[in-house]
Amino acid sequence: MRQPKSGTRRVPRWERTLLGALTYPGNIILGSVAVLVLSLGVITALPAAIALARAFASWTAQGDDKVFTNTFREFARTWRRTLGLGVVAVVVFGIMVADGLFLSFQLSQPGGSLALLFSAAVLPLSALACVYTVAITAAATLNTEANASTWIREAIVLMLGSPRRSLLVLLTVVVVVVTCVLLPTLAPFAAVAVPVYVGVRCWGPRPPVNTEQD
Repeated sequence: MRQPKSGTRRVPRWERTLLGALTYPGNIILGSVAVLVLSLGVITALPAAIALARAFASWTAQGDDKVFTNTFREFARTWRRTLGLGVVAVVVFGIMVADGLFLSFQLSQPGGSLALLFSAAVLPLSALACVYTVAITAAATLNTEANASTWIREAIVLMLGSPRRSLLVLLTVVVVVVTCVLLPTLAPFAAVAVPVYVGVRCWGPRPPVNTEQD
């Protein structure tokens, strides 16, 4: 009788490609869930985003795709250094929301030209604040043992040193905001994770280059 062939089944290339492609949305969704859980304290929202960025960096640079568990692990390592940033971020976000609601109300009233003028100033500042926040999360992936003050300074360097990447992050933020407004159910799974992921890919650590020759 013919003996059955031993050994593992060779996975077709298309199947490997498909599974690899599914990893990206899967990890982004799982990372978003981790951020939602960690953000229940409100002031822990930015610390959770920083932890997610570091988990994304481990995935993109080192191949560690356990984004969900790594986000909790990184949060445990960094929350004491980033809690102050979280408080400031909540205050700034609250001011931005209040300004937005006030300007929206004023624009709906007759003679809202002055509100329109203020909107022209508030919107660019809000966009700049969003890009800067993403840059802070990316800076935390480069100098992992530094403190929050160092990450704040390095985020400015990242923004000014690579305007094209800053523009890409800005476009990502705009697209995500518009998409979440049109499809609110996507907000919990995209509002934070997608800009943070793009920020890590733009400014975060690069995977090691394999210089070995075959």
